[in-house]
Amino acid sequence: MKVALIGLGNPIVGDDAIGIKVVDYIRESFSLPDNVEIIEDVSLAGVGLVEHFRGFDKVILVDSIQTGIHPQGTVVHLKQEDYSNALHISDYHNMDFFTALEFCYQVYDDIPKDITIIGIEIINVLEFSDELSTELFEKFDKIVNEVYKKILLELKKEVQTNVL
Repeated sequence: MKVALIGLGNPIVGDDAIGIKVVDYIRESFSLPDNVEIIEDVSLAGVGLVEHFRGFDKVILVDSIQTGIHPQGTVVHLKQEDYSNALHISDYHNMDFFTALEFCYQVYDDIPKDITIIGIEIINVLEFSDELSTELFEKFDKIVNEVYKKILLELKKEVQTNVL
């Protein structure tokens, strides 16, 4: 099984880059199975994002979210009804994620159905900076560890599903 791990965000909009920074840190500091390919620096939405899924059996996305429900730095698995809160999954200027996904399912025969989104709650998305806010920076190690554990759980679920 071929798995894509994608960190989403805008690297010059401070906390919005948390998905990219977490996945980069995991790539540099942790081990992942050989079947996991990290696709770096993705700040796309809509069809541009979904086209990165081609040829994979499973996709794990790590993205910033802004729900106002969770404290800043909280890591959550998003359910389908929560996807609209992910900043790059829903792009109001282009085709939204689900429309793009459905479109790509019709156009391509190699888009996986198995897509997991791990969201990280942020507050500030309006500040141009290549650094995280103090609040996220102080929680960064905890965030990375939580995301890594969720990735491993997703990969373990997949192994169990394939064995059954």
